[in-house]
Amino acid sequence: MYHRFWSYLVYLYGLVAQTIWRCEEPAKMSAGGLNTAEYFGSWYFIAAAGESDSDVQMFKSMDNTLFDLQGANIPERLVLQGAIKVGNHCIKRNWVYYIHRYRDDMELEGRPLMKVYIFESDCKDCIIMMEMQDEGEHQFKRMMLYEESSLCGDEGIHGVTAGERVLLD
Repeated sequence: MYHRFWSYLVYLYGLVAQTIWRCEEPAKMSAGGLNTAEYFGSWYFIAAAGESDSDVQMFKSMDNTLFDLQGANIPERLVLQGAIKVGNHCIKRNWVYYIHRYRDDMELEGRPLMKVYIFESDCKDCIIMMEMQDEGEHQFKRMMLYEESSLCGDEGIHGVTAGERVLLD
């Protein structure tokens, strides 16, 4: 009986605390208004979070990942090249993102149902990206953190994970 009482009390405290101390969602940046050249260069994959285990399953086997973001011949297009270490193998992949002037999201070539959003971060050398697909057979929502240096500070990780919890709830 006491266990049930305490669980209700803690639940009630959580509801009250959530209404008093709101967790702020990180600011979404409009992809159409980005100065993309500012983000050109090498980026290290740091972390991923998702609503379910299946949303981030593909990231669990990765040992180390380095990406290179560059512009393409067409100004509204970004090319992301990745070198992904899985065990003793290095997998190289390319992704093409399309930026539409009046849209907040980016479009990934070959994945028309997927939306990619960019968010501001407290970590000045970081990019937070959210990939989501709420239509079709494989629905998911995941956040990824990338940094220009391979040594992300604790404050950057903490600030990002707090914001990701809000976005994934």
